[in-house]
Amino acid sequence: MLTKTDLSQIRKVVREEVENEAQSIKDELGADITTSRMRIQTEINELKDRIKNLEIRVSKMHKELKKEIKMVSNFLDKENLLVVKRVEKIEEHLGLSSAQ
Repeated sequence: MLTKTDLSQIRKVVREEVENEAQSIKDELGADITTSRMRIQTEINELKDRIKNLEIRVSKMHKELKKEIKMVSNFLDKENLLVVKRVEKIEEHLGLSSAQ
């Protein structure tokens, strides 16, 4: 039969083993968490770089589109003025009033 001293010593040994295992698992989990965090941070930084590149490209495309729209608008305005002049000349030649 086991005495109180025997049980106390067994409890002490079991407690030490459990604490050692718990510390080992804690250290392992801490290392895994650190590794995962570093990997995630790297991926976030890569995404930031990609977004920045996309913003630059979109900005350039926006400027180019504004420039092209301005050019087309100016061209159409000039063409419209030419057509208005031609219609006025035709109306004048035919004796029609432009107020109709």
